[in-house]
Amino acid sequence: MKPLMKAAFAVLAIAIVLIAAVGITVATYHPMNTVISEQGKVAHQDIPYYNTTLANGTHVEIVNLSLAAWGQGNGYPNAYPFNFNGTSYGAMTIYLPATAYIHANMTNYEVKPHTLKVELPYASDWARGPIWAHTSVHVKKVINSTGTIDPIWYGNVAHSRSIWWNDTAPGNYWIVCGLTTHAEAGMYVFVIVSSHVTTPYYTIK
Repeated sequence: MKPLMKAAFAVLAIAIVLIAAVGITVATYHPMNTVISEQGKVAHQDIPYYNTTLANGTHVEIVNLSLAAWGQGNGYPNAYPFNFNGTSYGAMTIYLPATAYIHANMTNYEVKPHTLKVELPYASDWARGPIWAHTSVHVKKVINSTGTIDPIWYGNVAHSRSIWWNDTAPGNYWIVCGLTTHAEAGMYVFVIVSSHVTTPYYTIK
């Protein structure tokens, strides 16, 4: 085999290994086992949780809620870069048990900054999701919020921040990006907390 051809095969082999490694990395860090939009709907997928006892003797269920901003929304051409786990415009609904403790972690793989914010909207506004001029006029209570999560280009690493939402009360909530216009641009998820939910799960329509 000629030296030039050997070199070409060597470069090709290295490229294949690198592509495979990237694929493995993406699969490893993909949160909640949530699919990206081109892989279709999710009818029911459980979310990791565990039971523990607090220092005061209270038994609680702790839900590990992992969210991320990815590069493509759930089949919506204008979703980029405003999505949670590849879904936009309320395509994802998360179902949580009442009285659970939620540890919500947000990772930003995007080239724009984002936040993770849990809101209790007024009942008349919940089903349509955040609308233009999304303000306190539509939100009854802010449960908790991260600060700004830097874009991935800062050091070429994905930045994360997390919050706690303790002792969840039954009701209909939103998870949104709290930065101006991001929620209105599709970056929101519906959340339903109910005493009828025993195991936390999510759906994607």
